[in-house]
Amino acid sequence: MESAIFGQAIREYFRLRRILPWVALGVFCLFMAKYWDVLQSGATKADAYSNVSAIFVYHILALASAIFTTAIISQEVEQKTIVYLLTRPVPRWKLLLLRYLASGIVVSVIGILCAVFASIGSYQGLGNNPLLIKDCAALIVGAFAYGALFLLVSLMFNRAMIICLLFAFGWETAIPNMQGQMYYLSIYSYLEGIAQHPSAGGNKLLALLVGGSGDNTLTPGTSYLVMFLFSVALIGAAAWWFTNFEYLPREDAE
Repeated sequence: MESAIFGQAIREYFRLRRILPWVALGVFCLFMAKYWDVLQSGATKADAYSNVSAIFVYHILALASAIFTTAIISQEVEQKTIVYLLTRPVPRWKLLLLRYLASGIVVSVIGILCAVFASIGSYQGLGNNPLLIKDCAALIVGAFAYGALFLLVSLMFNRAMIICLLFAFGWETAIPNMQGQMYYLSIYSYLEGIAQHPSAGGNKLLALLVGGSGDNTLTPGTSYLVMFLFSVALIGAAAWWFTNFEYLPREDAE
């Protein structure tokens, strides 16, 4: 039964009409990386890839996580199909965990796809990009970290998508650029600690866009550990919450 639930979730998330828009965003990243030198004269291939990755790929990752993760329960409630989901003879916590893993996998694939497209655009191919492997690792970690946070939010609040998008594009843009130790409160700061992108140099606007105006001193080891503990703690809290509270179809969803 568990494998059937997981497989059904994977098939649902990987439906062609759900994936094609993300492929289109990946192609957009490719063109941005390919012609980045038009926006930043003198930019190297590494600069082009790093900047497109930080500005676009990581925000696409957060957006994808918000959309796919909130669909796990919130969409079921709003579409009034939550009753059918909960009639399956599987413990609630296990049902939630399986669907969370499926969403994390599909969001990871989307993030890596966009990073690969950006690498192809900047390096005219997949080779000779030392940043890509680190980015892939950071994107996988980010998919599950954002997913754990957004899943808990979607269980606790109605219309959670608004909160998730404000976090993805507001909080995650502003906090890494603040001085002092505020960057500890941003998931993106830890992902940057894993990816270790080169600095934006003296370009203040570019540094602001890539989240490099703050004092981020996180190392890969610390970032991996904190994101692992963060994800486990939040998914554990989400599993407990989903097990102990009732979820009924929303009558005001239409």
